[in-house]
Amino acid sequence: MHRNQLWATVLLFFLFTSLYAQPRGYRPILRNDLNTSAYDWNALHTKWVNMRAIMMVALDASHFYQDEESMQHVGDMSHYDRWDVRGLRVGAAGTFNFDEPWTYLVSGAANSLMKDFNAQEDERYSLLDCVVAIPLWGEFGRMQIGKMKEPISMERTMGMVFEQVMERPAHLDALLPSRNIGIGFSDLLFDQRMKWRVGIFNDWLDPGEPDFSESNYQLIGRVTAVLYEDQANERLLHLGGAYRYEKVREGKLRYDVGPEFYFSGPWLDTGSFSADESQTFNAELTYLDGPLWFASEYTAAWVDSPEHGKLFFSGYHVVANYFLTGEHRGYDKQRGTVRRINPVLDFSNGGWGAVEVSARYSYLDLSDGEIQGGVMQTTSLGVIWHPKRSSQLHLQWSRIDLKRKSMIADGPGRSSTDILQVRWVLVID
Repeated sequence: MHRNQLWATVLLFFLFTSLYAQPRGYRPILRNDLNTSAYDWNALHTKWVNMRAIMMVALDASHFYQDEESMQHVGDMSHYDRWDVRGLRVGAAGTFNFDEPWTYLVSGAANSLMKDFNAQEDERYSLLDCVVAIPLWGEFGRMQIGKMKEPISMERTMGMVFEQVMERPAHLDALLPSRNIGIGFSDLLFDQRMKWRVGIFNDWLDPGEPDFSESNYQLIGRVTAVLYEDQANERLLHLGGAYRYEKVREGKLRYDVGPEFYFSGPWLDTGSFSADESQTFNAELTYLDGPLWFASEYTAAWVDSPEHGKLFFSGYHVVANYFLTGEHRGYDKQRGTVRRINPVLDFSNGGWGAVEVSARYSYLDLSDGEIQGGVMQTTSLGVIWHPKRSSQLHLQWSRIDLKRKSMIADGPGRSSTDILQVRWVLVID
């Protein structure tokens, strides 16, 4: 289906359901898949279909602090000292009301209203999610079909604007794609203390991709477990592991990533190289203790290359957030992720919202043998203000220490660059 036809179909769906919408909110009928809070004006309820509209807008401002060595290494980044739209996402989530209701999610995005390093007119809009979840067995057994997030990494599974630092750590963006087209299965075990999800993926339906038989395919699985939980003292320990196998039928792979800053080009880059297959392992840890959230992930990728032999790339991060106002983040056992924050006293009831501080260190090494993609270390410190559950203001400083062959002719091989970033987020869901 052409992208314009797809968006037209989504629009018609909104118009059709609005004709039968009831004027008041409702509680979703499938507690296992949707939030059980009562929805308001953005909810529609019909005999056959329930729906809630969702929207997110994130506005970013940034400023680069560079010395002469940084400019000679990565170039002058003053072009990015500006305000821009980090993301504008709209969509719908709900249920098809069969005897055993199906759930669905459709969402799309417009990324950046100003041209960045690789934006083209036809690349500014993208379909993010188009997935249906079908009950198969028991209370939580599901099959997912469509375009969805790959089942690997807590940070990848969560919504990016609800995480601990403004952008995901470099090792996850470089080594783990976000969304893919496929079919998956999932369930909860042991009184909801263990979650598993597996899937097989092939992105041949995306525009510009080869045919199904010529596209890469991936086999992915993630298992998470709550090893310790003390609800009275708001403590929880989460461990998870995931494996991703990719058959490279297109003949080449490439790993690249920017400086944990959305708009700039790659600062680490392996370039395209021949590959037959890759195997990626991801390990994750999260510990919640009242207002404290500590987390870490490690990612390792092994690639079989007929030209370069066995290649190995890896990275990790450690991060801690702490609420100065005493809030506590919950845990979603159905997804194996940490929940969004609900301020105790927000603007709606005379309070000032929640305030948290964050600190993260991340490391990524994309160099092995003849492939010299570079090494990057990033330290980030931030303050996040949540006036309401639906809004946040994020102020963050980051220091990027880069080791890589200069992007500028005859430049140095090492540099340090500072970035000051501000983000305002509004979410309707």
